[in-house]
Amino acid sequence: MHLSCPFCHSTNVMLVEASTQQSNTALSSLVTPTTLGALGSTVAKTFNLPPIVGGIAGTFLGGMLGSVLNSFTEPSAPPQQNLCFCHNCYQKFPTHLLH
Repeated sequence: MHLSCPFCHSTNVMLVEASTQQSNTALSSLVTPTTLGALGSTVAKTFNLPPIVGGIAGTFLGGMLGSVLNSFTEPSAPPQQNLCFCHNCYQKFPTHLLH
């Protein structure tokens, strides 16, 4: 396969992989079992409960919310797409435009 930019016809082209799906959204990074477990432990301490009770409850809640969020985002996520980058004109383009 000859790597040539379709815009400027330079051969200074590099293959890169770009995922079109976002795997780390702000909400999904906040709703992890570890994060909610630590939060539950802290909240339990303020209510004079054993921290282990809050940690277990937070971990369970984080696992449940994480699986719900993943079920909403995964089916609509587009597949991974290979891209090329031209170091001459700084354009990104899909591999099917190579000639």
